[in-house]
Amino acid sequence: MTPLISILIATKNRQKYCLSAVESILNLTDDRIQVIVQDNSDDKSLETMILPFIGDTRLIYRYTPPPFSSIDNFNAAIELATGEYICLIGDDDGINPEIITAAAWAKANNIECLVGNLKANYRWENTGEKKFLHIKVVSNSLIIGDFDGTAKKVDPKVSLKKLVQNGCTNYMEFDFPKLYHGVVKREIFEQLKLETGAYLKGLSPDIYAAIALSLKINQFIVVDYPLTIPGVCSLSSSIQEGEQKTNSKDLESAPHLRDRKTPYNWEENVPRIYCVQTIWADSAFAAFKEFKRDDLLQDFDVYKLCANILEADPFLEPMVLSFLEKRNSQFSKQELLNKVYSIKGMDGLMHKILKIVFNIKRLLGIERHMSITSITNMVSATKQLEQSLIKFDLNLIKNLEDTNLK
Repeated sequence: MTPLISILIATKNRQKYCLSAVESILNLTDDRIQVIVQDNSDDKSLETMILPFIGDTRLIYRYTPPPFSSIDNFNAAIELATGEYICLIGDDDGINPEIITAAAWAKANNIECLVGNLKANYRWENTGEKKFLHIKVVSNSLIIGDFDGTAKKVDPKVSLKKLVQNGCTNYMEFDFPKLYHGVVKREIFEQLKLETGAYLKGLSPDIYAAIALSLKINQFIVVDYPLTIPGVCSLSSSIQEGEQKTNSKDLESAPHLRDRKTPYNWEENVPRIYCVQTIWADSAFAAFKEFKRDDLLQDFDVYKLCANILEADPFLEPMVLSFLEKRNSQFSKQELLNKVYSIKGMDGLMHKILKIVFNIKRLLGIERHMSITSITNMVSATKQLEQSLIKFDLNLIKNLEDTNLK
């Protein structure tokens, strides 16, 4: 029987987290789901750890030893999938079991892509955050934000324009069809492979896929309901980038560039800096150019990109300035910095205001917020999410059916 949905996990050297993700999914008794584990770790220890689940026909595990690039690992995961729909998650992530029901609804209504929110997050050990306005995110906790379950149709072309104007960064702020934490018809990716020679290109599979899908899909559905559980472990790039700063370095040190079969052509409009923002921007350019839609890049704001880089890591100012000087030699250093910091200042102020308002709403109980602690792995987080969603009293399928699909 063809699986309804394949959950894809491309993993490398995060065995403990991946094992928990696999177990949390295979604990479900539904045979409509498939789990793909494409392992590119430095050793085969995950294969040994995963042995108790090998007898489950819903699991497909493959080990590919290094050298094997990050993007090749993701492509290999898609290649293994046989489900009608696919969903890519990280090896420290999980799913809401209702994603199966959502995929069944999508199939019945011929929906090419369905995207939920990211408002159910699990923090692994050693990933707590500092207290802000008496609210603290602690390790080993499931945090569930406020949502109402409403669904809507979205034209991705609007989001593409906003993304470019935002320096091709922070794509998660916009409504995009997504492979990463989204539900997409697998046949669309088969078409992409026929057209370009690979399911995914660039360096970042999430933003490349979002743009590629936006150029191929006219409409998709966004529902304000968590279909997956994004996880944050101590090895997550968000933790290393935001707290440890270990990912802000020369581009030549980027793991994304390792073990590639051919040299990678970095986009000249993006600073040669290894950080989340530049990887996103470079991959966005790669997607637009791959599908010959350079015309959509006319509104690209390089100063917005640089402002977003410095908002995440102010210590990168010398590298950003060096890039801008080579690009815009007619301006002085101070003029270039003024351009960037005028944007950064406005964005930073707005971000702080929104964060304060958000946390005040939490404190006053205006916005629903749940933080369940002492949860030690994704298996427990998945069970806890199921129990917690009952309290929200929302009917996912009814809300999806209320969407005007005409």
